[in-house]
Amino acid sequence: MGTISLCMIVKDEEKWLSQCLESAKPFVDEMIIADTGSSDKSIEIAKSFGANVFSIPWEHDFAKARNSAIEKATKEWILVLDADEKILKDDFKKLKTLIDTVSADALKLELRNYVPKQGPGCVKCEPSADTMNSRAYRPFKLVRLFKNKGYRYENKVHELVDYNIEAAKGKIADAQIPIQHYGILFQENLQHKSRYYAWLIFKELEDNPNNMRALFMAGQHERDQGDLAKSLEYFDKVAKQDQSYRNVWVQIASIHLEQGDTESAILSYERSLLNNPASPSAAQAMNNLSVLYGNTGRKNDAARLLQIAMQKFPSDQAIRKNAERFGLRKTESSAT
Repeated sequence: MGTISLCMIVKDEEKWLSQCLESAKPFVDEMIIADTGSSDKSIEIAKSFGANVFSIPWEHDFAKARNSAIEKATKEWILVLDADEKILKDDFKKLKTLIDTVSADALKLELRNYVPKQGPGCVKCEPSADTMNSRAYRPFKLVRLFKNKGYRYENKVHELVDYNIEAAKGKIADAQIPIQHYGILFQENLQHKSRYYAWLIFKELEDNPNNMRALFMAGQHERDQGDLAKSLEYFDKVAKQDQSYRNVWVQIASIHLEQGDTESAILSYERSLLNNPASPSAAQAMNNLSVLYGNTGRKNDAARLLQIAMQKFPSDQAIRKNAERFGLRKTESSAT
């Protein structure tokens, strides 16, 4: 049976750590925790669960900290969790079964970010103890389980191991197993955290001006701040380096929409579908582009695109709703 090393970085997480380790302990073969300077009971809690705890200096680099824990792993697979996350018992059982049969080098899990209220991109759910009474979550898939073959995280903030695995020609599969993430529900000092993350992003760009991940995150930050022109500048730099970079054309298109530049938005959505048809935002791109085609008099192009979209994404509500404009029922819709 495949063995698992749980690898974590922790600082002052006494509020969450027990539930995370309690959920993982029956299913993992070792727990490795890099503590970056806790002043609460985090270290004591971790040791009470039998974790291998060691202290490291905080160097404003999440990837470096995660890699410090990973380097001490001795088991076949590495599972990465944060203290405010956990995997439910039945899902852990599925995960254990999966690693004995899968041929992949890494598995994408679905991070369910529970939120105080539903908004764009959220999935409704029934409130329960497992959701901490939240009624919605934002799903995001990323690699959190991978073979112990020297893969390492990259980027100081919003760090990922995905690119390192892809660069090494490792095979990544979708496990369709959720991780429950609760921290957003009770997040304190959110503004301070956002400012700190922004500082790390721009520090990354100082060290490596062509880092596409950092450029992309800088674009998102500037958009959150309301500076569309600066945001577009960063996204354009990403697109010039790699036309197929994840979601970059969707981001560019949505900025053009906000700026009222419909033709540039259409061109950007077309480039998204051409250069990155497997993008996580492909359904959104097809839906929005069909609406823009319809709104600019290109009814036949809109209908043809919707036919393709319905085949690729038959359960997408926005696509189905827009398809009704072209024959099923008269329903108004707009780009999202």
